[in-house]
Amino acid sequence: MWVSLAGAVLCCVVMFVINWWAALLTNVIVLALYIYVSYKKPDVNWGSSTQALMYNKALTHSLHLTGVEDHIKNFRPQCLVMSGYPNSRPALLYLVHAFTKNVGLMVCGHVRTGFRRPNYKDMMNEQVRYQRWLLKTQIKAFYTPVFADDLRQGAQYLLQTTGLGRLKPNTLVFGFKNNWRDGEMKDVETYINTIHDAFDLQFGVVLLRLKEGLDISHIQDEILTSQVKAPGMKDLLVSINIKDFDSDSSKPSSKSTSCQSSPLIFRDTKKPPMQLSPADEKLLTASQQFQKKQSKGTIDVWWLFDDGGLTLLIPYLLTNKNKWRDCKIRVFIGGKINRIDHDLSIHCKKMFEEMIEPYRLKEDDMEQEAAEKLKAEEPWRITDNELELYRAKSNRQIRLNELLKEHSSTANLIVITMPLARKGTVSSTLYMTWLDTLTKDLPPILLVRGNHQSVLTFYSSPLFIKCFIQYRLCQSSFTVLNRKNVC
Repeated sequence: MWVSLAGAVLCCVVMFVINWWAALLTNVIVLALYIYVSYKKPDVNWGSSTQALMYNKALTHSLHLTGVEDHIKNFRPQCLVMSGYPNSRPALLYLVHAFTKNVGLMVCGHVRTGFRRPNYKDMMNEQVRYQRWLLKTQIKAFYTPVFADDLRQGAQYLLQTTGLGRLKPNTLVFGFKNNWRDGEMKDVETYINTIHDAFDLQFGVVLLRLKEGLDISHIQDEILTSQVKAPGMKDLLVSINIKDFDSDSSKPSSKSTSCQSSPLIFRDTKKPPMQLSPADEKLLTASQQFQKKQSKGTIDVWWLFDDGGLTLLIPYLLTNKNKWRDCKIRVFIGGKINRIDHDLSIHCKKMFEEMIEPYRLKEDDMEQEAAEKLKAEEPWRITDNELELYRAKSNRQIRLNELLKEHSSTANLIVITMPLARKGTVSSTLYMTWLDTLTKDLPPILLVRGNHQSVLTFYSSPLFIKCFIQYRLCQSSFTVLNRKNVC
């Protein structure tokens, strides 16, 4: 580029040497044209040889990567984020962007459902619009929408087809379904089956839960016509678009509104502010917490099972970013849990029993044939045998929540190994109750589960050796190791 700059300067010098007034007139005309075009900003693609060169290089490198074998040292989380419209869940978007920026792929997947015939032209226009929004907000990600009958089918489409060659996702990222008990149980069945599908396709799975919720699209109708400044909030940019998801769920809604793409900016104005409910104010505040620099604190990693290292890798990648650099990593490792039943509080066990009560089959209170028929019609029902068989695992989630509140209630972020449920054996409502019980009333928490393929070369590091030794010798519930970095 320096040779090109020198050549351009020499050309200008030669122009003035040959004929100074002609050169001056030419520069004035060119400058005037430039100012005119910059002012008018015509929506015209002028074309560029640089664009063609970039395309050729990207294609060449993509093809070259297909012939290179994978190696643990080169692993990075390539995330398929079930975000809906990218601006409907900013907390989810910005947290994933924090550990994928410049090191991994991020794709915002959007499953659109509805009874009407899909308008593919509108969907393609929206794809262009939201891709521009991602570029404008400097989020390095791709937006990929699909039409499907339900969330599970759409997620299957995305899991199988998203990506090109080696540039394809290996980790599915969801928002936690906070309102799962308020909706239909078939939605819970779809939600849990989507997680199982991801594991079947050798994907890792990450769930993010905020106690305030994730989805801000339901506030759209309240603030589209006004500029609002919520109490205690500074100048805040929130882009809100189509109400495409039910509150805090990953199930798309068949209802839609106008495709307004202009962001809403909350600033001090002379107009009286619109009154939002306290819950919505907390939701808006929480949705922006990952956009700002994190205060000094900790990222607590509860490493309960070796799933290949993804639970450790994500916090490490986060602390490499400026926004998370002041956070230290604390690693909690599991000890013996033989006496876990004796450590449970009666109140917590009672709350768990009350949570699952509406979803129990109670087959002992009916004929066997009637019980089998009801179970076939409503597979999410929890049988007495299933509840007794997994009693220890249920108690484990209750006890873990107590320990999380005791040790990690002030953490900036909690990253914990996600419990697994055997597909076809554990009902969706019991599994959802486990996840809900484990993550209830806590700071932002990531449930992480890798696909059991090693993603870190940490097995010879001093930290891993110390973790392993203390894991073997620990007689208490958990041991905590303080470290700035984990690999």
